[in-house]
Amino acid sequence: MNIDDIKKISLVEFLNQLGYQPTGRDSKGLWFYAPYRSERKPSFHVNPRKNVWFDFGSGAGGDIFTLAGELCDSTDFIRQAEYIAEKMQMPIAKPYKPEPFIEQPTFEDVKISKLVSPALLSYLVNRGIPADIAQRYCVQVDYKLHGKNYYAIGFENSAHGYELRNAFIKGSYPPKHITHIANSNARCNVFEGFIDFLSAERLGLNDGNDSVVLNSVANVGKAIPTLAKYPLILCYLDNDTAGRAAVARLRREFGDRVSDKSALYPDHKDLNDYLQSLKPKKSTKLKF
Repeated sequence: MNIDDIKKISLVEFLNQLGYQPTGRDSKGLWFYAPYRSERKPSFHVNPRKNVWFDFGSGAGGDIFTLAGELCDSTDFIRQAEYIAEKMQMPIAKPYKPEPFIEQPTFEDVKISKLVSPALLSYLVNRGIPADIAQRYCVQVDYKLHGKNYYAIGFENSAHGYELRNAFIKGSYPPKHITHIANSNARCNVFEGFIDFLSAERLGLNDGNDSVVLNSVANVGKAIPTLAKYPLILCYLDNDTAGRAAVARLRREFGDRVSDKSALYPDHKDLNDYLQSLKPKKSTKLKF
């Protein structure tokens, strides 16, 4: 089976092979329960004529390959094709796929110290994060990269790498991993990045809860063993496709133990964007 053959597979047939039957129909297609998450009412719609799907519960959608990606938790096209062929019990010809060469940045003269730089603290204050909260959880990282000197706010992860931020840089000092902040609480807040975690501290949303900072939604899989012990998982993730997909992934793992808290900031990209919207705006009214 080649890629063109896979594209011709009916989504309805594929879902049937996975054990899912339609629960209803409308003028454009069929309704199913989402095959990759728990839900009480079917919100997964398939248009058989166009052979595309859309999940009204998560906002995700696409063709048979994107569905396979949701099911096997992979964005790799070849892995998606292999998953479809496996479930449809059909052989697939594997094309040659060379490993891409990725140059890794070389950090030199890395120094970790207390966060005291006025420029870095000012950057955080402008994002609504006061210095005392920033200094409680962050450090200053001075380093050399490609022969040039830099400094950034550092947020340590559980593998002793650091997320790096300043007004111009958004990067990380390897290894990349999640950050687990344990307070012996049965509730755990989940954030995409540490700026959102610091925003939750400022807003009083952490309130003694444990926290997991993903440091990238790509790290959801790394967070699952840590989150498994929590009876309640509160997700403060971004209001975008990646954030909704991360919540959906966690719900597939933990069901009703996962609560999506993004309704707190429905008109904002993320929690920090919401925090910044609460700051009083400077008046531009002229005085006479």
